[in-house]
Amino acid sequence: MRPPSRISISSVISPSKFKSLVSSSKKAIVPLDATWYLPNAGRNGKEEFLTERLIGARFFDIDDVKDSNSPYPHMLPTVDVFNKAMSELGIERDDTIVVYDKQGNFSAPRLLWTLNVFQHPLVYILDNYPKYKEEGFPIDSTVLKSVEDANPKKTSYESPGLLEDRVVTYSDLRQVVIEPLFRQKFNIIDARPYNRWTGESPEPRPGLPSGHIPDSISIPFSEVLQSGTKEFKSEQELRDLFLSKGVDPDKPTIAMCGTGVTACVLETALGKSGILSEEKPALVYDGSWTEWAQRSNDRYIVKGEK
Repeated sequence: MRPPSRISISSVISPSKFKSLVSSSKKAIVPLDATWYLPNAGRNGKEEFLTERLIGARFFDIDDVKDSNSPYPHMLPTVDVFNKAMSELGIERDDTIVVYDKQGNFSAPRLLWTLNVFQHPLVYILDNYPKYKEEGFPIDSTVLKSVEDANPKKTSYESPGLLEDRVVTYSDLRQVVIEPLFRQKFNIIDARPYNRWTGESPEPRPGLPSGHIPDSISIPFSEVLQSGTKEFKSEQELRDLFLSKGVDPDKPTIAMCGTGVTACVLETALGKSGILSEEKPALVYDGSWTEWAQRSNDRYIVKGEK
């Protein structure tokens, strides 16, 4: 695997800092709602956007803006698909984007990572929407007929391209995993709940075995968030957490989860922690466990605590 490209770590900003950014910036500030729920949640992010959103927000559908030719969910789109989506949202290259989701920090980090790997110049993540509401900041509750009604005039957005060396493919990870000595040179961190990592609990997708990649580290994404507000923990708390789990700052780090969504929560938390340098950002395995469990040999699906 090649070393990742240098890229600035996007900022995690509080509600008050977001409001200050909106009032002081000379550039357009575009909030993007990336709300997405698990299929069994009984909620729909797109429908909720129609009745409540940040002022000026537009809806980025991670279920729609993806690689439609892949059998795995949420896989990164081609650059043409990404450009088309950004153009339809009326976004310009010099816009400052602030991503958020209604759950707090669940699916917004996935959009943050997507925008970074497609090289949008300036992106923040709001930490977080529930806290923003709790603190009494303004919300737009105008009822829309469709999410497209929130979009301004279409633009001609052009990404410079995908930073492929920030994205781990199945072939990349297999190359790391099959050789134990090479495997020891990487941190592989898994954001799924611990009991799915050990194989004690089933995966939510029928027929998909649970378990984990050999020598991977279980760090359920909930552990990097405050239990009540779902805000990211402090820089020091995150640093202590990652180090206590055995993450070696001197090794390349690969984050994964079930489908590539909450892996990005860990990727964002690593950025906030400062444990990794900008020259060694965390990488994300896009296909994550859904792809690995379907394509890998059973030898590389481990059960138990090690």
